[in-house]
Amino acid sequence: MWEIVRILYKELHYRRLKSNPQVAADPERFRKQLKNAGDIKRGIALQSVAFLFFGFMMAGAVLGAEDEKRAAILFATYAMLPFIMALYATTVNASYAVSMGIFEPLKPLPVKTGAKYLSLLLAIDNVPAVIALLPVAAAMTFKYGAPGLVGLLWVLVGTFLGHVLGLVVFTFFGSASVGGRFSKLRTLARTLGVLLFISMFYALNYLQEYVNEHYEEILPFFARYSIAYPFSVASITEPLHSLLILLCYLAVLVPLYWLVLGRLWSGLEEGVRVSHARIVRFKAETHHPVLALALKDLRIVFRKSALLVGLIFPLFIILPSAVGILTSGKIGDWALASVLLMIAWVASVGVDTVLKIDGKEFEFLRSLPITVGQFVRAKLLVMNAVPVTAGVGLVLVASYMDLGALRFLPAALVLPLLTSSVAMAFFYWGERELSVPETNFGHVLALMILNGIALGTVAGTWYFIGYPYALAVAALGVLLVQRAISR
Repeated sequence: MWEIVRILYKELHYRRLKSNPQVAADPERFRKQLKNAGDIKRGIALQSVAFLFFGFMMAGAVLGAEDEKRAAILFATYAMLPFIMALYATTVNASYAVSMGIFEPLKPLPVKTGAKYLSLLLAIDNVPAVIALLPVAAAMTFKYGAPGLVGLLWVLVGTFLGHVLGLVVFTFFGSASVGGRFSKLRTLARTLGVLLFISMFYALNYLQEYVNEHYEEILPFFARYSIAYPFSVASITEPLHSLLILLCYLAVLVPLYWLVLGRLWSGLEEGVRVSHARIVRFKAETHHPVLALALKDLRIVFRKSALLVGLIFPLFIILPSAVGILTSGKIGDWALASVLLMIAWVASVGVDTVLKIDGKEFEFLRSLPITVGQFVRAKLLVMNAVPVTAGVGLVLVASYMDLGALRFLPAALVLPLLTSSVAMAFFYWGERELSVPETNFGHVLALMILNGIALGTVAGTWYFIGYPYALAVAALGVLLVQRAISR
């Protein structure tokens, strides 16, 4: 089994490198990069080293906690990291790996559970996030003993939970039948289904918070034991009870996992289903190359809801902060500015999704008269569709309560454009031909650090000098980065 996964992993990276003409044209460079990128152990090790840096920082916070309960709450908060990364990576990478056609050779074989190879292939990307929590679990064990060991089990279960839910999203929302009278309605329904699916976790967390605040009125039991992840992780202060909750999670997740694997492989074997065929009028339209590429990407995203999750999921991380300031009664300028900065920061994660939209059809794009600058600017439009809409929507809702918030509309437009420009420059600096660069969580992590520095400069200017100067700095940054990419 492991040998097949190793071959699939190397094949996936082989096809990515073949899509980069500068690498593919140099046999020696291609061989070296394939040796590095296609080696599972080397890839995991390099990413894990980067994540361990943050792991030790989080471990320091746990060691500095005043009591066991506070340390457990911190640990539960950190346990969101592997869960989020597993859900995001599984959903997006599943769509990309399948679109690259690396599983086609398995379909004619008498393999009933071929989806397990896809599952293991996707699980490889979740290992660094788990390793990042090892120092935190070690710190918890060193200071409190058994709760740290149980916490490590919760980290593994949380990663498994994110992985299973990612497979569920891809299986039921990731692909769709083609055509039909109600195809657009089905697409809309799938999109709303994905949004509701992700929102379910915030509903559970809100329910848990409500129950904790009104435990005397409802049930004292729920005040002591949490039912929603990651609040359930805080139960590690009572190891035996925490293990019982953990076993309940596994009792649900394991059967669901095997059920999803069977359904997923059946869907992969069937391929694309045509539900209805009819003759329709075709009207040729012409657009600017940048706009045409962007519209093409958006159509693909809305047809493959798994890719849509990749674009919108990072914004769900800051959703509680946005809801918090809107429900606070009075909206402060700096509170609104902080959320806009957070939206811009997490939006840069979407680069991993937009670069995987084309899949194996990327070779067709290389046959068209498209420049790297046009390609990059089209990807920028797609990357900014969701964060700009979210930022503008937040400002408009805030302006309903305070009309002065309208002055932040330019920031809602410019800040995401700044981080997305830095993201594209990070991957396409010096490129002269269309290519699909290698992306992994190590790259995304480095990118978020760079964008953190860029937004930190804007935020510092905003706080100490004023909003107009900060907006000018952000706009200047966009122009400089765009000019560098276009050369």
